[in-house]
Amino acid sequence: MSEAGRPPAWADSIRDERRAKGWSQKHLAAELFKAASTCSVVLPEFDSVVRRIKSHEAGTYKPKDPYPLLYCRVFGIDEAALFQTVPQLAEPAVDDLMEHASWVERTNVGDSTIAMLDETRYHLGERHTLTPPAQMLASVLRYHRQVHGLLHGGKQRLRQTRELFRIDADLLAHACILMGDLYDDESAAVYGEAARLSAEEADASQAAALSAQAKTERWRRRYTTSADAARRGFDCSPATPLRVLLACQEANAASLLGDFSRAQAALFRAEDAAQVVSDDSGVTPWSCPAPRRSLYALSVALQAGDARAALDAADAAESAWADGVPRVVASWAQVRFGAGIAYVMMNDVEAAAEHIAPALLLPPEHRLATITSYLVRMDSRLQMPQFRGSDTVSTLREQISAFTSARALLPATEDA
Repeated sequence: MSEAGRPPAWADSIRDERRAKGWSQKHLAAELFKAASTCSVVLPEFDSVVRRIKSHEAGTYKPKDPYPLLYCRVFGIDEAALFQTVPQLAEPAVDDLMEHASWVERTNVGDSTIAMLDETRYHLGERHTLTPPAQMLASVLRYHRQVHGLLHGGKQRLRQTRELFRIDADLLAHACILMGDLYDDESAAVYGEAARLSAEEADASQAAALSAQAKTERWRRRYTTSADAARRGFDCSPATPLRVLLACQEANAASLLGDFSRAQAALFRAEDAAQVVSDDSGVTPWSCPAPRRSLYALSVALQAGDARAALDAADAAESAWADGVPRVVASWAQVRFGAGIAYVMMNDVEAAAEHIAPALLLPPEHRLATITSYLVRMDSRLQMPQFRGSDTVSTLREQISAFTSARALLPATEDA
């Protein structure tokens, strides 16, 4: 209550706005729940929300996050109008300071909402390998649009703005990875740069954005740019699994350039970095457990024409999975197909066909660009003169064609 015994102006505003709409307090509670569902806010039980509305209208308790944001949404007014204060007599200089303090405190998002968005960002990463990529991309873009709307829809405190940019940087980098998986490298490049700029604006690590860019540039055949982006990411990354991944990405791009000394040096850095980082779930876009490191070693060996080393790397990946490391389907399929290429390099097409057979059963929604590219390379090798007239090769090429023609597709989404 105010000193005069009357409810403060904001309590009257909440009550007057509710009455103007002809709502009961229970109706207002229902509207708050609807608004909360659109911004990932979790409210307590219905009766508890009704009690809070009563205390807010009585002036007993001033609304705290997330109620100011929700009230403004359901009433269609801004927070300044809802929490207007009764003018007090004061010197002009004091008035100016009070107005400035009020302006500083205004925000269109509460800390609890930012925390929930950050938690959602984290869980999206943890579900990356467990969800079809088109479905995952739709979810990532939906939350990106929500963060984008908060950034452009009002004012936050500087620390809140930085947090929103940091969260959005990771969402944009995640979207970049998914778009590349779904064969849209040009859009991926745009999202990757937006991720880097958002991380820069947040004064946060650009490592995830640079990793996404390194992957995109590799698929765009800009191998020098890819390798250099990965190295910059490695240099600025803290000691996390992402730092290991960035070293592997540099190795892959360097091998595509034919710079095998740089590739091997990067693989050694990846193994060294892996010894000092804490383990993670192994299933996020930024994870690099032992099987994934073996996959990169396999890829470098294939580029170097060393089929035996490629098969050794494939065996190392299979051993790690047998020891209990989480089996990521995409990595498993790439290892299988990469080993198949190694067998073809050794002119053993029967072994290649047998080795890739289980992976050919991968559902279409999981047939990513990173997977089908191995089969495209294998098919190219199977067209060499020594394989002409082979029934096994003909069958294998038909299987490859069927697999790559039924691939994962981009979802129909709104413009981000």
